Amino acid sequence: MSTFDEKRTTNNQERVLRLSGLEPLVITPESNFINVGERTNVAGSKRFLRLIKEEKFDEALGIARDQVEGGAQIIDVNMDDGLIDGKEAMVRFLNLIVSE
Repeated sequence: MSTFDEKRTTNNQERVLRLSGLEPLVITPESNFINVGERTNVAGSKRFLRLIKEEKFDEALGIARDQVEGGAQIIDVNMDDGLIDGKEAMVRFLNLIVSE
């Protein structure tokens, strides 16, 4: 049982941004520019929103593929729109991405 007199130990890991996906990405102050693909965002791309609304996920996947082929190291995927089931769309789209 702990007491108030005991000191809390902390993890001494370096404080950096750690992202996970198919491959881990660690961004440090020494990292150069990180290219983020932002076209897989229903709030920022009318084309992507239309494809998701029409459930054309394979065509929407092409947008993500183009982003990666264009040099994106990170893909910003956003399905937050009142006219779609964001949770279902996100799961379906991410499952397509990881199967590529």
